Amino acid sequence: MRGELSSGGAALRKPDAPFPVVVSVEALPPGTRLARWEVLQRLAAGGYGTVYAVRRAGRPRAQRYALKLARHPDSPWFAREAEILSQLRHPGVPRLMATGTWRPGALGYPFLVMEHVEGESLYAWSLARNPSARDVGGLLAQSSEVLAFAHQRGVLHRDFKGDNIRIQPEGRLMLLDWGAGWHPEAAPLTATDQLPPGTAHYYSPQLHLLRASVSSIQAAERPLYSVADELYAVGVSFYRLLTEAYPVAASRADAARLEEGHAFPSLLSLNPRVPEALASLITRLLAFSPEARPPSASVLASEARQALATADAAWDVPLFDWAHPRSPQSRTTEEEAGAAGPVAPGQEVALQHARLQRVDRLRALHDARELRRRAPAHVARMEARAILAAGPVRRRQALRATWRRGTGGILFVMAMGLLTWILKPHAGASTVDAARPVSPPMAQPAAPDQAAAPGAAPPSHAPRPLEEKAMTVPLKQDRASHARSLARGCTLAVGAASTLVACAGTPLRPEPQRCPQAALEAMKELDLQRDNRAAMTLDIRYTWRNDAQTVTVGDGDIVSVQKESMGRLPQGTLLYGRLWTGGERVMGRYTRAETPDGRTYPVCLVLGNPEEGWWKEAGSKPGAAIVPRSVGYTVVDAFP
Repeated sequence: MRGELSSGGAALRKPDAPFPVVVSVEALPPGTRLARWEVLQRLAAGGYGTVYAVRRAGRPRAQRYALKLARHPDSPWFAREAEILSQLRHPGVPRLMATGTWRPGALGYPFLVMEHVEGESLYAWSLARNPSARDVGGLLAQSSEVLAFAHQRGVLHRDFKGDNIRIQPEGRLMLLDWGAGWHPEAAPLTATDQLPPGTAHYYSPQLHLLRASVSSIQAAERPLYSVADELYAVGVSFYRLLTEAYPVAASRADAARLEEGHAFPSLLSLNPRVPEALASLITRLLAFSPEARPPSASVLASEARQALATADAAWDVPLFDWAHPRSPQSRTTEEEAGAAGPVAPGQEVALQHARLQRVDRLRALHDARELRRRAPAHVARMEARAILAAGPVRRRQALRATWRRGTGGILFVMAMGLLTWILKPHAGASTVDAARPVSPPMAQPAAPDQAAAPGAAPPSHAPRPLEEKAMTVPLKQDRASHARSLARGCTLAVGAASTLVACAGTPLRPEPQRCPQAALEAMKELDLQRDNRAAMTLDIRYTWRNDAQTVTVGDGDIVSVQKESMGRLPQGTLLYGRLWTGGERVMGRYTRAETPDGRTYPVCLVLGNPEEGWWKEAGSKPGAAIVPRSVGYTVVDAFP
């Protein structure tokens, strides 16, 4: 770009610049100054404005903020959003930092500076992962709690949808874009012959029906938006999250059909993996009658939390199928040459039309087949990114908590010292007592319950350390003892499911195998030495959460992510392997590593210790072993 931007945002003409720089409010270049804020990059655009990442001008290391700039001069919606944000102090609502007006010329464009929120929108978050019902239920509870907090203060969001929900790396939800909101003291901005601002797909049936008859309805007879309409929008958002389809098209005809009793497709018919309790809750939100929906957002949050408290293992299963790459031996006849055969004169157009129809049918079948599917490699990369991004967040939370506790301790010591100085004897005291130094009492160390100060990071259970014994027992002895225990189990416990599987010949652990020469050379290049150990997150198929301490796994392929650097394998490296869960412990082998920059290496790693594997938690069942989510691996030169 030629030319420079002044502190007010207007372009300055350089001698060698033939034309002035044209600045658009919807595409401000990096370096643009808006009052004391400097634009870093464009983040997103909405119905009323454009959002930019900014920082304090002249401070390269300053904290990033989000600046929302009005699309139209003197937009009244920005004053409304500023009023609402100033009333809502909640972890799920971005904090308002400053307001102002940018005047690049005669016109003024209002802007808001808010807390910068990392993460992805609800739908983008789901498409990049394979969440479980427990994950979705937790997000439903969080969003309901944010709305309940706002409703208790008389505030309606009026544009609740997945695109306005941001999922942060540590799993916390933030509800954005309150510009269409309403509160009792708000000046009227919407005409009586219009629906409230928002997105038509999320309108309740009552709002759709109102759209056709609103010209004959006075504003005093019925509010144009209510809590019941907001809860319906919540139902639409999570119905789409679980099925990747809207429940009802945005039309009056669909609302009329619902009124006649014709329901939209069942959530369970589109995604049978959704637990019935969660599906029932979403279906209630989408009831045609407002009275059939939950009475308030707080009741919805309570019901969601109660469902999570009684959730079983089905709530931890990934909600979507995995998309497997097509086999190299497979063929397609979509574009085969000469498949049409001879063409009769005058039939060329009809044949071409039939070919196009066939292509459209194949594409439709492909789209239907790929709907509600997730690519394992893509999910692995996104989960690794989330785990790495959440690390600094947890560290900042711990530092803030430590700083608060330290500050409180210092203030306590100072207060006690001042109190002691005030109360110490002056006149009439003995010379010995006066000369004796008075030491202020030391602050007591924080008790375990005091360590959890408000705002502190939630306690995380460190993974159990790896056993010290590694590769000390000969393989022959292990196989013999394993065979004896297996035979004893087949004799004494034939009725047990796991023993029956073992007696039928299913291996409980893999056979010993040499590490390929290519892997040995790659590990030497990566500076991975035998018996080196590192921590990893076991299964990235499930959405990463701070509070997820265990995970349920079965036999088959596994993708793990490295939590710390090991040799030349950096933090965030993906480890591809296989698990065997039929024995007393979970055995795992990893044969491929993929670094964050996309490079792959053959490796030889085992879960836990060689010969030992990893222990199972209480409650494990055949084919469903419960293990800690944070585990470790060991570098080996031969698979035991």
